[in-house]
Amino acid sequence: MLYVAAQIALAVWAGRGARSDADYLVAGRRLGTGAVGMSLFATWFASESLIATSGEVARDGLAGARAEPFAYAIGILAIALFFAHRLRSGGFITIADFLRSRFGAGTESLAAIIIALSATTWSAAQLFAFATIIAGASGLDFTPALIAATLLVMTYTLFGGLAGDVVTDIVQGTIIVIAILILFALMASASGGLAAMWAAAPPTVWSFTAPGESWIDRVELWLIPIAGTMVSQEALARTLGARSPEVARRGAFLGAAIYLTVGLIPVSLGLFGPQLGLPLGEDEAYLPSLAKALFPPWLFIIFTGALISAILSSVDSALLAVSAVVTESGYKRLKPDASPLALLRAARAATVGAAAVAAGVALQGESLRDLVLDAGAIAAVLAVPIIAGLAGSNARRAALAAIVVQAVVLGVADWGLGVPGAFLWMAGSGLAVFGAVAVWDARGDRLRATGA
Repeated sequence: MLYVAAQIALAVWAGRGARSDADYLVAGRRLGTGAVGMSLFATWFASESLIATSGEVARDGLAGARAEPFAYAIGILAIALFFAHRLRSGGFITIADFLRSRFGAGTESLAAIIIALSATTWSAAQLFAFATIIAGASGLDFTPALIAATLLVMTYTLFGGLAGDVVTDIVQGTIIVIAILILFALMASASGGLAAMWAAAPPTVWSFTAPGESWIDRVELWLIPIAGTMVSQEALARTLGARSPEVARRGAFLGAAIYLTVGLIPVSLGLFGPQLGLPLGEDEAYLPSLAKALFPPWLFIIFTGALISAILSSVDSALLAVSAVVTESGYKRLKPDASPLALLRAARAATVGAAAVAAGVALQGESLRDLVLDAGAIAAVLAVPIIAGLAGSNARRAALAAIVVQAVVLGVADWGLGVPGAFLWMAGSGLAVFGAVAVWDARGDRLRATGA
C-alpha cells in the first residue's frame, strides 16, 4: 500500500499544473521522444502482458506469444509508420476529433461511443487483475478487493492526468523491467545456466501454432491486437501529446522497440519455467506462483509492486481515453463556450464515471485475456474510417455506414451468436459497406454536377 500511495503522490505532483482539458488529456503537448516511447511501452505492457502471456506460453509454447508481444508490437509499429505524424500534425486531442474533421459531427459522435466502450473494457481488464492481486495479498473477497482497486485507480488518475500518467509510466516501466529481469536471472540460475535452460525445453514449445486451431482462429489472433492497437485512443494519446509530429513518430518507433524487447522476457519465463519441476499454477496463476517459488519473501513483495505498476500504467490511460472523448466530443459540443477550467472539471468527472462502469464490467468475471481482446475488437470498428480519412477520403455517409454496420456485425456475430470468425466478418463488412456507399455517393455527385 505504501508503494501505491507513493505512485499516487507522484501522479498528483506531476499533474499539479493542469489548467485546461489539453493539460489534463494530452499533457499540454510537451512530451519528448523518450517520454512518448516509454509511456507507450508502459501503457501497452499491461497485466496481461506479464500474467496472461507467461501462463499461455507455459501451456501452449511459443504459440501463446503471438498476441503478446508480437502482434501488439506490430500495432505500435503501425502507429509509428502511418498514424503518429499525421494525427499530431492536425493538433487533435482524440481520434474522434480527427474523424469529425474528415467526416463530420455524426461520425465523431459514433466514434466517441466506440472509443469509450473499448477503453472501459480495457479498464475493466486491468481492474480485474488489480483486484485479484489485492485479494490474494490481503485475503479479501474479490468484490471488496475490486472496490478498493477502483478507488485507488480513480484517485490516481483523477489528479494526475496524462502528465502524471507519463511521469509514473517511466517510473513504473523501469520497475517492471528490473523485476522481470531479476526473475529471469533466478530462473536461469535454478536451471543450471542459460545453456542448460535452453536445452531442457522440449521441441514442442517452439511451435508457433496451437493444436486444434482453425485458420480463422489464427488470423483473428493476429489481426485483433494489430488493428485494435493502431487505432487505440489510449496509445495514440501519447503521440498526440508529443512536442511535434517528428517527436510523435520517433517516440512511437521507440515504444515499439522497447515493447518487443521487454515482451520477450515473459515469453522466456513461460517457455523455460515449467522445466524447473516446481509446483506451479496454471494460466493466470502461473507467473505469481513462479515468482513466489524463486523470490525470497521481500523480493516477492517488490515483484507484486511491479505487477501493480503494469496495471496502473495501463488502467489510467484507458480511463483518460474515456475522459477525452466524453469531454471533447460530448461536453464541449453541448457547451462550446465552456471555459478551460470547466472542461477540466468535466474531464475529471468523466474519469470517475468511467472507473465505476469499468468496475461493473470487471464484476462479470470474464477472463483477463478475453476482456483485452474484446477491447481490441471494439476499437478496431474505427479502423476503416480512420485509414480512409488518412488516405484523404471525406465520404461522410460511407464512414457512418461502416461504423454502424461493423458495430452491429460484431455485436450479433460475436457476443450474440458466437460465430467463428466474427472479427473477420466485421472487418469485411466494414470495407465492403464503406466502398459501396463511397462509390454510390461519388456517382451521385457526378450525375448532379453534369445535370443528368
